[in-house]
Amino acid sequence: MSLTSAMLTAQSSIAARSAEMAIASRNVANVNNPNYTRQEAVVQNIVSDTGSVVYVSHASRMVNQAAFTATLKSGSAAIASGSYANMLDQLNPSGQVPFGTSTASAIGSLSEALVAFGNDPSNEVLGQSVVNSAEGLVDSLKQSAENLERTRLEADAAMGRAVDNINKILSDLENVNGKIVTGSNAGDDVNSLLDQRDEMLKVLSEEIGIEVLYQADNGVAIYTDSGVTLFEKTAREVSFDTTLSLDFEEVGQNILVDGIAVAGPGATLPVSGGAIAGYSKIRDETLVTMQKQQQEIGKALVKAFEERRPDGTDPRDGLFTFNGGAETISNLSVHDNVKVAGGSRLIRDGGISTAAHKHNTDDHAGFSTLIKKYEEALKEERTFAVEAGVNPNSTLQDFASNTVSWFSAERKMATESSTLDASAFKSNAQMLSDKTGVNIDTEMQRLLTIETAYSASARLMSTVDNMFKELLGAVR
Repeated sequence: MSLTSAMLTAQSSIAARSAEMAIASRNVANVNNPNYTRQEAVVQNIVSDTGSVVYVSHASRMVNQAAFTATLKSGSAAIASGSYANMLDQLNPSGQVPFGTSTASAIGSLSEALVAFGNDPSNEVLGQSVVNSAEGLVDSLKQSAENLERTRLEADAAMGRAVDNINKILSDLENVNGKIVTGSNAGDDVNSLLDQRDEMLKVLSEEIGIEVLYQADNGVAIYTDSGVTLFEKTAREVSFDTTLSLDFEEVGQNILVDGIAVAGPGATLPVSGGAIAGYSKIRDETLVTMQKQQQEIGKALVKAFEERRPDGTDPRDGLFTFNGGAETISNLSVHDNVKVAGGSRLIRDGGISTAAHKHNTDDHAGFSTLIKKYEEALKEERTFAVEAGVNPNSTLQDFASNTVSWFSAERKMATESSTLDASAFKSNAQMLSDKTGVNIDTEMQRLLTIETAYSASARLMSTVDNMFKELLGAVR
């Protein structure tokens, strides 16, 4: 090897080592950046008649597509189950009794008040206790109904925020993806842009379950986990209208992707991952079932205390009434006629709805026939709607208790599912970090190796330079 060749080799080696050191230093600087993918220098060697040249052609990202995809999927599932569990927790804050317990207790209190009044029907204090218990039961049902509607509206609003975020991410991603494709075709370094796009994909998957298709030009196409196109060269429109009221039997709007419903009661291709999946489930399934449970209790109360004329005809609302409106908890109330002074006697005698419905026409103070009838009606097994999700054949008291158990079981399953999904995501995220993240010990060792190689190349240059000087001195 000539001195010139040796000098060229040493110079190229120093340049290559400098480039390697810059890449390793960049890795070290991003050791705590979870969205950074480790880079490694790709070293090339060209050998010719005049010697060999070493150079760094580019920095290669240490991607692991399988690990990244697994992280996206498990993260999306964890957010879906987590958002669902969190919304259920709002109905049952830690340390409080399960949702619906107050209603079940109020039914028990009403039953006990009826028994006491039936044993002493002349006692107006006991009669007023029945009225008070009835009003307390209605208040409990209304409070529960308001909590259910408020939670549905909160889920609906959260779906709206998620859609806004999805549209923003898709818009930003369209810009970044275009730069990546253009830069890749031009041979530019697009590693930082690729990291940026991966971060966007992670955030997008938190809002909606996605599938990512990687293309030959470094571009991507994105679909929902149900197969609807979200992005392919350009972003698709994601639309949603929030709802102002979500009382019983009121339906929320669908989330549409390019006109296709992917979340909501009418979704044709429903997504299974991301926050919107959890919010849609709580808004359109679980809370709708719970509203149905509340309505069934209200209907059963009206039916149990229904009045008829002494001949058994002309059924009318008695102690409880929907006031001629829709059979919803918002319309349920205790009949106005029993709220006035002495109104509790109408429970004993009959005639809450009309005078023609009075049974105790002789005003006997010890008349307890109707009171006993109401006691038995509360204990009577009746048929409830199967849509309520609990045993459809039970007493009113048992039905109310079953709804409490139903909610507790649903919340327990949601919490367990959320915990398992979060654990799976954590495991996949750690695996991704191990495969593509920066290990500070490895990078420091690499820097030491590069420094040693750099020093060796520098010594070679110095030796060759001295040889050149001696050669020139000999010629002179």
